[in-house]
Amino acid sequence: MTETEEQNPLLDSLSQTILYADKLLEEVAENGGHSEKEVIIFALFRQLIEQVDGIFIGGDHNNLEVIRASVRNAFETNLAIEYIYQDPAQLTDRALSYKVGYINQDIEWFQMAIDERTLEPEVTEATLLTKKALLEAQLITPSLTHITNEWNTVKSALRRGIPKWYSLFGGPSTIFALAQRVNMENEYRTIYAGLSATAHGTTALTNATLEDATGRVLLWPLRDVDKTKEETPIILGRSFLLGMIAKLILNYHTHKAAEFAVFLDEWIEPTAS
Repeated sequence: MTETEEQNPLLDSLSQTILYADKLLEEVAENGGHSEKEVIIFALFRQLIEQVDGIFIGGDHNNLEVIRASVRNAFETNLAIEYIYQDPAQLTDRALSYKVGYINQDIEWFQMAIDERTLEPEVTEATLLTKKALLEAQLITPSLTHITNEWNTVKSALRRGIPKWYSLFGGPSTIFALAQRVNMENEYRTIYAGLSATAHGTTALTNATLEDATGRVLLWPLRDVDKTKEETPIILGRSFLLGMIAKLILNYHTHKAAEFAVFLDEWIEPTAS
C-alpha cells in the first residue's frame, strides 16, 4: 500500500477492486469453452480495467490531468459494455458489431497511410496492402457477414465517414445518444462532456499564467494533492468495475457470488457514500 492509499481509504478501495476484477477476468478467461463473442467482451473488460487503473495511478500521484483523461476513456468503454449487455437477444450481434467497427477502422487507417504516403521507412506499401486484405477477409467470414452487410448499409446512408459500431441495427448514432440508451445521460453530462476538452488537450492554457510584475510565466504544479481530492472519478471508476465484476459472476462464475459479497463488505461498504 502506498502512502497516498493509506491517507485515502477510497483510493485503496479502488486499488483492491482493480486487483479483484483483473484476477477474476483471468480466471474466467482460462476456464475455456468460450467463443468469438467472449474474445470481444473480455477484451473490453480488460481495457476497462486498464483505464480505471489509470484513474488510480493519477490519484496515487496527485495528477489531475491523468485522472480526467482516464475517467473519460473508462466511461466510454463502460458505455460499450453496458450497451452490449443491455439486450440479451442482441448481445452477440452487438459484440460482433464492435469487432466489425474495429476492423473497418483499421482498414481506414491503412488506406489513409497508403493514399497519403505517410509510411515509416521500414514499412512498405505492399505490407500495408497485405494487412488490409487480411482484415477485409475477416469481414466476410460466416460469423461476420451479416454484420458487415449491415455496416455497409448504414455507411451508404452517411454523407461522410464510417458508421459507429453501436449505430448498426437501429442503434444510436452518437455517443450522447448511446449514453441515453443505457440510462447514463447524467454521467455523460458530468463526466464525458466536461472531460473531453482535457482529453483532447484544449485546456493547456489553464496550467500557466503571466505574472505582470516580473513577466515570468507561472506554471501550476504537475502534481497537486489539493486538485485531486475530488472523489467522483474514483467512485465512478470503482462503480464501472463493480458492474463488470457482477456481469462476469452472473454469466460465467456464479459460484463466486458469496466471495464477491464478502469483498463488498470488506472493501466497498466502508467507503460507500
